[in-house]
Amino acid sequence: MQLLARTNRTSHKLVFSLSAGLLSLPALAGTPGALDHVPSDAQAVVVVPHFGGLLNDINAANTMLGDQGEPMVMMITSMVRGMPGINLDGSIAGVLTFDEDMEGEPEMVAILPVSDFKAFSEGHSFEDGMYGMDMGGEMLYFRQAGDGYIVMGDDSGLVHDFDAKGGNLAAHTKRLGGTGAQVAGGNDMFAYVNFSAFQGQIDMAMEEMESQAEMVEMMGGAEAVAGYDMMLHVFQTIANDGSSMAFGMSFDPEAGISYDMGVQFKEGSTSASYLQNAGNAGKYFDRVPSMDYFFASAFDMSGSGIQKLATDYIDMLEEIDTTGMLDGKMDMIMGEVQGGIQVMGASDNVMGGLFTNMIQYMEVKDADAYLEASRAMYAGMNEQLGELAELGMKFDAAIESEPTQINGVDAYGYKFAMDMSEMDMDMGAAMGGMNPAMIMGMLFGADSGPSGYMAKVGNGIVSTMTKDAEFFTKASNAAAGKNTMKGDKSIAKTAAMLPKNSIMQTYIAADHLMNTAGPMMMMFGVIPEFEPVEALAPIGLGMSANGGGVLFRAALPMETIQAAMEMVPAEMFEDDDEDMDF
Repeated sequence: MQLLARTNRTSHKLVFSLSAGLLSLPALAGTPGALDHVPSDAQAVVVVPHFGGLLNDINAANTMLGDQGEPMVMMITSMVRGMPGINLDGSIAGVLTFDEDMEGEPEMVAILPVSDFKAFSEGHSFEDGMYGMDMGGEMLYFRQAGDGYIVMGDDSGLVHDFDAKGGNLAAHTKRLGGTGAQVAGGNDMFAYVNFSAFQGQIDMAMEEMESQAEMVEMMGGAEAVAGYDMMLHVFQTIANDGSSMAFGMSFDPEAGISYDMGVQFKEGSTSASYLQNAGNAGKYFDRVPSMDYFFASAFDMSGSGIQKLATDYIDMLEEIDTTGMLDGKMDMIMGEVQGGIQVMGASDNVMGGLFTNMIQYMEVKDADAYLEASRAMYAGMNEQLGELAELGMKFDAAIESEPTQINGVDAYGYKFAMDMSEMDMDMGAAMGGMNPAMIMGMLFGADSGPSGYMAKVGNGIVSTMTKDAEFFTKASNAAAGKNTMKGDKSIAKTAAMLPKNSIMQTYIAADHLMNTAGPMMMMFGVIPEFEPVEALAPIGLGMSANGGGVLFRAALPMETIQAAMEMVPAEMFEDDDEDMDF
């Protein structure tokens, strides 16, 4: 009987502890009925839509860890499943309340699902409308909230006074908006922060930042103050326009793990007007060659909201420009761009020209005008950057006036060489003690800076960072739709995990990075041995900007997670603390 009593106490305590730890544990998607019992003015809420799914995912994640998993997990989750009166098909909500100074841990009250309150409460003391659980000297309190939910917490006053009446789901849904709805509906767990509930703290932070303007002027002059004021204006606009910020996580033993962060802005606000875009960044993978790569990042700027944002941003930059470097050129350069892609090709020679395998394709409104504006900008750079010569930095920027015919394409050679041989050694020390010229050589090879070809192909501009004609031929052929990355199966796996209507997609080729870094890690003793990894789905980053909100997602395919775990020695996962802390 004593064993059963201890087991029952442990199970009840675990229920509350799990709800307190929702920020780090996944669950399965479902209808978050518990959110209906959360006050509409709550500061922050964490929701698990399906309690039973939470337990499933805890077990699956623990199993994935293999020998590094915790043996007790399966037993404890089974104990929770066996608790009388608990509703494993219900949802959980943790309501967080912070003090004004944002110091210390927030107070939390949990909304938990029960199918039989009588069975759940049996054997526990009852006083002042609440039940109490004695957990070896630590008390948890709970009471009914209605609709099959209870309110639970370790502070009797908070539990007693908590307003758990239903009818709040509509208010939460409005505040979450379209972006928050994507986070809530597309993840196994989500949390959201109510901007208006933190207005006091936001105002205090902005006042503190504004008070620093005088110091900025003393240190950097009028130009620095103008830039600082622009930054304050952006922050203040976001603070005024923001409605909510949402976070989410999804765990799938087959597909992998994804993390979401989204911000929803108030309807009709300036910020919301920028975020009305039906993006399709993935289409630009049909404009770069099929090749091994470290990173590949595509972006779609054709949406009306982004075009408006670009115009306003250019106007702000030109207002604070005192050098004359911009002088209308930014509108031609940045304002012309409709979208594009950059690919950093994989290279075995990472110490002698890491960026020389870089390709860029940009779709522009007027390719000829874009090339002319680029030539004009390069022509003025040497004079405008001349002041830096006093610091030991010399620049040589130019674009050739006459093209070179390569693969039937007019390719204009360009360079942006940086000579730092006379740079103050103290500044070199700030770079880790390395010779700045050596760093330039590692990044760009013998040219000591970006140097390659720029050319018009169709409606776009192709650029390389090497004057290798064969490499440029591959790039220009792909820009015309020949032998491209479109249809890459490994990218397609990860793309399926990213947001729809994306304005940005970035892929990190973990396999090529591992195969490049692995031998060096073994050489320096970080890992005992290394076996080259087979082709893997890349890590993905995606962003959408529609419905008045912005959603960012990071996706980690399961096959890539497992390959990384196999590469890292098991000892690095070991923990000296053998006890499980709930």
